Amino acid sequence: MMGGLLLLAVLVWVGCTRPKTTTGTPGAVQAGQPVVVTGDSVSTAVYKGILPCADCPGIDTTLKLYYTKTTGGDNRFELTEVYIDRDTFVTSGRFNTERGYGNDNDATVIVLNYDQPESEQSYYMHYSIQPGELHALTIGRELHTDTRMNYILKKQ
Repeated sequence: MMGGLLLLAVLVWVGCTRPKTTTGTPGAVQAGQPVVVTGDSVSTAVYKGILPCADCPGIDTTLKLYYTKTTGGDNRFELTEVYIDRDTFVTSGRFNTERGYGNDNDATVIVLNYDQPESEQSYYMHYSIQPGELHALTIGRELHTDTRMNYILKKQ
């Protein structure tokens, strides 16, 4: 029991102590700058929710995914995290998708900052039967085990 509480505390702490700056790559959108998308070759998906925070009431999170419909195009994202009663952080960059998670071969894992070091990447997943819900994953790409906490963003 005590070990489980300690693990939960560490997971929540890690989620709230992510790096507050991002590094850009040449040609990449810099942190804090809006992603500019134009034309019919891009589709947008927006997910929102309040994720748990260890030392604040929650993290009001908005994830905008800009899917490029052309072959070889860059998929871009903009992640806005408002630490309630605190600071706001905006991260932007590239993302990719991976097929399959656990027993669901048609689930999709979204890897934010896939072209950056692993320490700067974030992971979200939606099951094939729940495409309107994105589950925030741990650094190890696992589902959060504390079912009392909400780690889900809903499609808008």
